[in-house]
Amino acid sequence: MSLIKVGLVGIGAQMQENLLPSLLQMPDIRIVAACDSDPARAKQIHRFISDIPTMDSVPAMLDAACLDAIVMACPPQVHREMSIRAMQRGVSVFVEKPPCATLDELQELVELARQCGVRTGVGMNFKFARPVRQLREMTTSEEFGRTLHIQLNHYANKPRTPLWGLDSTLRSFLLAQAIHTIDLAVTFGQGDLVDVQSRVQRHGDALIVKGEFTFSSGATASLLSGTTFPYFEFQMKLVSSSSTMVELDNLWNITVHEPEHGTRATGAAKRWRGAWQPGPLDSGYERSGYFGELYEFFDACRTRTRFEADFESLLPTYRIIEAICRADCATDADLDATAIRGMHALPSKGAGLERLSA
Repeated sequence: MSLIKVGLVGIGAQMQENLLPSLLQMPDIRIVAACDSDPARAKQIHRFISDIPTMDSVPAMLDAACLDAIVMACPPQVHREMSIRAMQRGVSVFVEKPPCATLDELQELVELARQCGVRTGVGMNFKFARPVRQLREMTTSEEFGRTLHIQLNHYANKPRTPLWGLDSTLRSFLLAQAIHTIDLAVTFGQGDLVDVQSRVQRHGDALIVKGEFTFSSGATASLLSGTTFPYFEFQMKLVSSSSTMVELDNLWNITVHEPEHGTRATGAAKRWRGAWQPGPLDSGYERSGYFGELYEFFDACRTRTRFEADFESLLPTYRIIEAICRADCATDADLDATAIRGMHALPSKGAGLERLSA
């Protein structure tokens, strides 16, 4: 197994709490440099690795160290800009989600990666979480049949203001939170994305997002998400052509509901349920997907094969995000037009205006 020399970018909480501990468990991965725009934060890497140089910029790190790949946990604007710089130098890149802010920017990154012949990866840890892996294995079995519908509930209570300098709380939420859930709809829906229907409800600074997605496989997916909820919760149900339903609860418990079977000990009058959950000895980073996503990314770098969660794989997910944002803007424009038409219909006398405002 060949050694891969890695540079780290953004030594904040996500890097220190999830990505770095996973990297330190991997054989033949050598972290040789780290950088952060805050020099003091960059030096926090020495709590984990004492003898590597730190810089305050990615260009400086690329000049100073011979790197095979970089791992970044930064705002999306930095992911995009520094991915471009690294790929142009022939360095493969793994970035935390989101890799960028818009579909156009993602398409730019996909094309540059092709031109430079490098591997790319995005930290979609839900997809690599052990329970989701188990669910994917279950739903591809002959007994399960064909997936017909996916129901996804992703409850959250933030963000309620725009992130990363963006001008939209909705886009910020979709990129920061719902991107995982939308990506799972794409993963289990299979086939090409055919149609997106959505509606956004607002109450103060909170929102609820409802979406319906259709895929060329014939599968459909329903999304209920938003920031109006009191806490984070994730639920997923899949219904198959064999009338089997599988539930995933908070990336932990899997329950299988099968149709009536007269041959079972319970008889034909009762449904049968099977349950699965990660074992007590499963590593937290493996169970949550952080270890698996990084391990498979570096394996793709070694074998020069495509990584499952690369920039290109997120194109359907970003198309859904763009469709939801476009539909919301169109709804706002329709409401504005209705309000203008209403203003034209208002009575011109002061007494009438006073009655309307009373």
